[in-house]
Amino acid sequence: MEDKKSAKERFLDGFLGGVEDWDKHLAEAINNENPYLKNKMLKILEEQEDFGNAINSGLGREMWYSNDFFINSLILDFITDAEDDLVNGLKQIWVGMLGKPGVDAEAINMVAESEGYLIKMHFEMELNIHLISDLVAYHVYGMQIRDMSERVKLLPEMAELLLYLIDKKALLKKATEVAQEDQVDLKSPRSRLHIASELYEAGMKFVLGHEIGHHFLKHTESNGRNIVSKFIPTDVTSNQLHLDEFAADNFGFDLLIRGLKERNDNNLLAPLIVILMLAIYDKTPEEPSQDHPSLRDRYQNLLSRVSEHNEKAACGLQQIFNNVATWINYSLRESGYWKTEWWK
Repeated sequence: MEDKKSAKERFLDGFLGGVEDWDKHLAEAINNENPYLKNKMLKILEEQEDFGNAINSGLGREMWYSNDFFINSLILDFITDAEDDLVNGLKQIWVGMLGKPGVDAEAINMVAESEGYLIKMHFEMELNIHLISDLVAYHVYGMQIRDMSERVKLLPEMAELLLYLIDKKALLKKATEVAQEDQVDLKSPRSRLHIASELYEAGMKFVLGHEIGHHFLKHTESNGRNIVSKFIPTDVTSNQLHLDEFAADNFGFDLLIRGLKERNDNNLLAPLIVILMLAIYDKTPEEPSQDHPSLRDRYQNLLSRVSEHNEKAACGLQQIFNNVATWINYSLRESGYWKTEWWK
């Protein structure tokens, strides 16, 4: 009998543009006419090698669970923090990063000819989680500043990040300009960068946990989507596909907070801002689609999960979400963006 393909082999064989090492692919794609960006990417590879030596028993950039080094490290975190019943399943995960446009991550349906759990993610999904994390971090950091005039100085940075979320041509232009400079002026205080880093990592973990949930809850098996979570708002919908999305959200949230060693509000906020990021690309976040519940219902479900974990923190994080969503809606008001304050 023929050996089954691994999830990695299935990705490389089945997806146009699929590469074995995403970061190395990006570094090699940069021509020598842009020495600053080329050196920056090579430096990232060196830093990954050093980090890999520290966490992978000296194996450097050896990657078992993704073609993306950062995602591989996040899956390793999941495995380290998981209970025994999840460890073996998590070791069957493989995540393939693609350079295709679109804010997309997907748990690929299982097939008899392949083993392991395959997830694909478009680079734009990771990029946008990075951008929304930076944007929200400015607001969270600004809450610590008593001087209102100093807070106001943060608004242009937030506006620039919002522009990049809705206009990737502007982001590409900015990236090109920065790459041609001899050095980058880091204006942001370390504490804000720390907030952004925590939001970004936790946001990525939530998205990965959501897709892992689809696999582990058997939504991707050929015999149908047949296991749902006990924490599903069944009063909201009876659509099975919608229920599966709530279940995957709950699974991703549980996987995220399982690794918390102490209270960390940024980790609890991250799933909520992933929903906010998705809403930027949805003019009607209060309306469901055939396959997905409304982003408003997903947000309210996740907010209830945060409240179950820490009610006091949930109230504060809801206020942060309200403030940022209101600011985004106001900033985009001339384009007639959201017709409702769907988050309230």
